[in-house]
Amino acid sequence: MQVQNSIPTQSALSAPSAPSTLCFDIGGTKIAYGIVHDNSPTETIAAGSVPAQPQGSSLAAEFDKAVGIALAAAREAGIEPDRIGVGAPGIVRGPSGTILRSGPTVPGWQGTIIEDIIARHTNVPVACHNDVRIWAFGEHNFGAGRGITGRVIYLSLGTGVGGAIVDNGELQTGTSGSTGEFSELLVADLRGMAERVENTCSGNSLARYYNVLAADADYAGRIAWDHPAGPDDLSLPEIMKRYHAGDRLAFDVIDGNMRGFGRALAGLAFALDIDGIIIGGGVGGLGEPILGALRAGFAQWTVDSAQRLPIVDSELGRLAPLIGAAAYAREYAE
Repeated sequence: MQVQNSIPTQSALSAPSAPSTLCFDIGGTKIAYGIVHDNSPTETIAAGSVPAQPQGSSLAAEFDKAVGIALAAAREAGIEPDRIGVGAPGIVRGPSGTILRSGPTVPGWQGTIIEDIIARHTNVPVACHNDVRIWAFGEHNFGAGRGITGRVIYLSLGTGVGGAIVDNGELQTGTSGSTGEFSELLVADLRGMAERVENTCSGNSLARYYNVLAADADYAGRIAWDHPAGPDDLSLPEIMKRYHAGDRLAFDVIDGNMRGFGRALAGLAFALDIDGIIIGGGVGGLGEPILGALRAGFAQWTVDSAQRLPIVDSELGRLAPLIGAAAYAREYAE
């Protein structure tokens, strides 16, 4: 098994007495881990990662191994964690981490109970939730959401589209754990056709739209997740290079699909009385082409009272999932 570890700093090694959280970010390709001390809530030490789904194994089996590896790394750094926080893919019932539903990218994951796996290694308290909800909780407490009071929508645009709602500092979950699952929201694409937002604004979908319309500018059918890929299809980073070089179709796809999402967010903001929107994920990290189009679509269709509603980029960067897992565990691990 390939394990990537970071070397703890001397300052981290000299303060093992501070209460700490062992954090995990479970993804489809890797499982990241690290220690976050309570007195340094935005820093990680004894961090590393392991593959999530190597051939012949399952995500649950690899997470079991990851817990043992991460605990060994923490103890090597002179740290015995006081609690464990986990962000996991799927619809998750927190804080026990029961996976109620999972997608095809993580076969066999549904029905897993995170708390039970961890109990094989340690009896410290555990708090687990959906990975995007965990990111949002950390972002709200230590990132872009710190200055926004009231009800805030968090949106992660990446391989898929996920989200969360934080209301007066409280992460909203609902009875089924699906609060913030915005992937099924209907939006207009650049052609004015109604489609689920995950089919128009995720990274894979934006690339798919460009490639389909580049091959046939008059294509009027649905461009869905399972639309066949062509041998010469471009990736989103390659399409963004064309966007910045003045490619008209690249601009139309990015700007048009994101404006459609902005229009839908305007309706949500009015219906739910939203005070702010935070954008994260790999697509969100593309900057002004994404945020500018979202803001423009929102401004065109929102009510006057929401014209100044902030739509801003996330701040915590790549450490956000672990920082969020620690923050969630400090609040909910019992």
